[in-house]
Amino acid sequence: MLTLTASQAKQNFGTLLGHLQQGPVAIQRHQKTVAVVMAPESVAGAADPRVAARAAQQQRELQRLMLHQRWALALLCAKLPQRRRYLKAAQQVVQRWQDEQLCSADYVQRWRQWLSRPVAELAQLMNGDADGWGPAMRQNSPFASLSPETP
Repeated sequence: MLTLTASQAKQNFGTLLGHLQQGPVAIQRHQKTVAVVMAPESVAGAADPRVAARAAQQQRELQRLMLHQRWALALLCAKLPQRRRYLKAAQQVVQRWQDEQLCSADYVQRWRQWLSRPVAELAQLMNGDADGWGPAMRQNSPFASLSPETP
């Protein structure tokens, strides 16, 4: 991206307009970029940052959901001793959250309740809406820091 000083842009405005054909032009004042000038065609093709942020958030939620789907399968398919190790590891993470005040008491309490339920029910809660709590619980999950292969 071409950079001009504010004085250069003001004194050579026609030249600035000519440079817009090659791409956006940064305007600096006191070595700081204070503006970016671009042709209207560039703006029309640029993504709305709010739309991009929403898409990125949806992508993160999808990744969290996929992680919890893998965990649900691991829990459901594991033999009882391995299942107990998985659940104990998750409970230890929740305990650390409480001990070090890393997470809201609401999440600590709710994860404790979820982890005490039968595995089939836990799997449904982790991967469903859970009365509106699903995405938030997946965002604050003890399984996020664990690996199903080696808990």
